[in-house]
Amino acid sequence: MPSRMTLFEQKKKRNQRLLISGIALLLIILAGWMYVSQIKPAAERERTEAVFMKAVNDNDRATFQKLVYEDDQVVSIAEANRLMKWFRADEGRLSRAVTEIKVDQQNYPEPTAEKTEQDLFELKKTAGRFWFDEYVLHLNKQLLQVTSDVPGTTVFIEDEEAGVQDGEPLKIKRFPGEYDVLATVEANGKTGRDRQTVQLGDKKTTEVTFKLADQIKPDVTEQYGLDIEKLLETEVKARTGKSIDAMTAYLDENRSSIEKEFGSPASNVANRALYDGFEVTYASGKVKSIMIDLNKTPSELEAVAGKPESKSNESIGTVWEYPTSFFEDILGWLNLRSEKRVIERSDKMWLELR
Repeated sequence: MPSRMTLFEQKKKRNQRLLISGIALLLIILAGWMYVSQIKPAAERERTEAVFMKAVNDNDRATFQKLVYEDDQVVSIAEANRLMKWFRADEGRLSRAVTEIKVDQQNYPEPTAEKTEQDLFELKKTAGRFWFDEYVLHLNKQLLQVTSDVPGTTVFIEDEEAGVQDGEPLKIKRFPGEYDVLATVEANGKTGRDRQTVQLGDKKTTEVTFKLADQIKPDVTEQYGLDIEKLLETEVKARTGKSIDAMTAYLDENRSSIEKEFGSPASNVANRALYDGFEVTYASGKVKSIMIDLNKTPSELEAVAGKPESKSNESIGTVWEYPTSFFEDILGWLNLRSEKRVIERSDKMWLELR
């Protein structure tokens, strides 16, 4: 039989083996726990683009807030939700952002060519765990350029005033995302308004143009002056003693009708009868046109009626071309039998009825 000493030694060796095995197993378990709970997450966090994409797709606000900064501050809850929703709204947008992060990290800290095309983030290294690096993403503000066809247009971003566009395009910087842009302007007693939705971050510079001129253009009465009808009526009556409508009624009438009313002319030149303040042109014995002196110089009439759209030279003088509405809509002179024209001749202004 083996001695008691031998049995004791055997038991001692067995216990030692068990202890060593237990320690080894504990070390393995500890190493496994360290890998699963510490090393693996640290390694995963080093892949910043993967962490970002997973946080966005999973709507993981807590992870997103740990990763993304604005103005060197962790994004707020509301901002994190807004940005994650914006990135998820367009698959291409999220893909471009992930590619940018990955390329920037691979080339850190040197800027890359891709960075000039899509510069959403500035990648910054932070103290990582173990031998792994960690990075955070500082969002860069994007450039929005706003133009309007009306100077003095006020621009609002999300209903907050962002500036006035006057001459040069208005440059506004905001963090990436979707924004409601409102442009408004007041002129001629009217308000022009227009809204557009813009996406900042899909392009290096986002440009938006507002067309407001048509909304605030003056009515013709405002454009040419409220006193123009009164002025013309007054001058025509002063020269002829009759209203414009009454004078228009003489068109196509016989010469005798004119002479019965106004008497014999002061003189005749060819087919024109010259009276004091107006002229009558005949064709085949009937009234073809009537020219009435408006007692105004070109500059005086322009001050009241505004500048004509254009001028054209004819044998009768220089015709001032105004919109049709100048005579028809505003002055109420819609008469299909006649035409009214403003004529400049010998530095004087005339109203022609024909």
